[in-house]
Amino acid sequence: MGVNQVTRGKALVGEIVGDTITVTYRQNANASLADEAFFIADRAYQVMAIREVHATAGNDAGAVAAQITKDTGTNAPGAGTDLLTSTGFNMKAAANTVQTGTLVGTAATLLLAAGDRLAIDFNGTLTSLAGVVVTVVLKRL
Repeated sequence: MGVNQVTRGKALVGEIVGDTITVTYRQNANASLADEAFFIADRAYQVMAIREVHATAGNDAGAVAAQITKDTGTNAPGAGTDLLTSTGFNMKAAANTVQTGTLVGTAATLLLAAGDRLAIDFNGTLTSLAGVVVTVVLKRL
């Protein structure tokens, strides 16, 4: 199962800078990669940025991608609203290269209410993909 870490943005002296929180999804083993929720909002947030890196790129002949979704109500993991444009992250991109996702343009889509979840939604045949790390920067509202 992915690891969820929450850290508050801090200045060099250890003070909190603004109201941002970074949520991290991490999954090392290919056999463990699956659509899954990795954060449950405890209050209102706005998604500010999403980044991804993987240690081993997917190598299937078809497209291999990962989308980050906002799941509400009884949505299955990854069945909610896409937060990134297009298909999200190209999981066949060069290994160990950070990708910065392009957020959707609809501001309301990027807002999380208490109880909303962030999930990862993999698409394609993952074959050799491994060492996936995704960070989502959230602003507390």
